Amino acid sequence: MNDKEKRDAYADELRRRYIEYTDWALQHWPVESFPLMESDFSASGRELSEILGAKLAKGEHEGGNDDSPAEHEPQYINVTPMPWP
Repeated sequence: MNDKEKRDAYADELRRRYIEYTDWALQHWPVESFPLMESDFSASGRELSEILGAKLAKGEHEGGNDDSPAEHEPQYINVTPMPWP
């Protein structure tokens, strides 16, 4: 199994487990007067998408052909003009 297949298998398994977890949490929530809703998991779903998207894909660019800035370069460019003399 190559790296891409491993990443895809990991992503599929993580999604499956997350769906199982949210389904279980919704079904077994003990407070009937204040029920859990699927929207309660929207933030964690976005975080999971971030993990499975950009972070998981970072390993694909190991050959140095990455367009990201170098590791020790500043993440900003100072555009403040010099003061008048």
